[in-house]
Amino acid sequence: MAKAKRIKGVNCDDPAPAGIHQVLVTRFEEMDGFSKAALDWSDPEGVHSMRVASRRLRSAMRDFLPYVRQRGLTSVLKQTKSIAAALGEVRDHDVAIIALEKIEKEAPEEVRATLKQLVDERKELRSAAREKLVSVLVTTEVKQAKTEFLVRIDKATTLPRGSEPQLTYSKMSAAVILNRLKELDNLSESLYKPFEIESLHDMRIAAKRLRYAMELFEQCWGRSLLMFAKTAARMQTALGEVHDCDVWIESVGKQINQARKQKQDDRVAALIWLLSHFVKVRTKHLRRAYDLWREWEASDGSGQVRKAIR
Repeated sequence: MAKAKRIKGVNCDDPAPAGIHQVLVTRFEEMDGFSKAALDWSDPEGVHSMRVASRRLRSAMRDFLPYVRQRGLTSVLKQTKSIAAALGEVRDHDVAIIALEKIEKEAPEEVRATLKQLVDERKELRSAAREKLVSVLVTTEVKQAKTEFLVRIDKATTLPRGSEPQLTYSKMSAAVILNRLKELDNLSESLYKPFEIESLHDMRIAAKRLRYAMELFEQCWGRSLLMFAKTAARMQTALGEVHDCDVWIESVGKQINQARKQKQDDRVAALIWLLSHFVKVRTKHLRRAYDLWREWEASDGSGQVRKAIR
């Protein structure tokens, strides 16, 4: 996965709209630059890189919505969401196939045949998802977005004639980081409700958005922010692994019930083994998330971030 491009030409003391414009144009060009790689099926990292770039773009747009004329930006946000959904479907199958193939090598002999079947089923689903991605990137949303994006961003970030100077880019960035930090702090209670799956997923998203915001605005507040961004990234990863296990547990559970109805005893046994595997792995990653959050609280991570942008 390629690292995010550093935003050039941003003066943190300028009015916020000028910096917003530069960020959004750069992030869109970054996402669009991965289009060719995303359609190269020989390397799944192309899809992953474009998907992450689309997430960074969408996260920035959400951060900036309170500070721009929203009408134009909202439609662009919907377009990028459509692109991200198509990328995400392919990426999810890529990750699932890689995971199942790894588990298959380590699994008991009696369950490997079923795991091989699951891999083959996933590959069929991925083929359909790839066809959909081609149609999205080559024929529809991206072409439309390319023609509309710059115009809409110009309109969204242009100050009305005669208007008072707005807050600076740096002050806006501080407000964004504080809002993202508050979201994460508020959702931290989810860690201690391990079976409230959606709340844990929301916390993962909050960690990701805080990370992206700190990475984006580091140039205004100094490289110390990157240390906190790395911690948020580790939290995001741990909670992401928990979420992936939750998705697997739900999916495998449904397949077990289907196999039971069809009296496929061998498949049931193999799927139960797989279900047990993901339950164990989920516990490991949840423990990791606990440890990371306790370290964050012990070092007053939230207070340190506030201090860094004060």
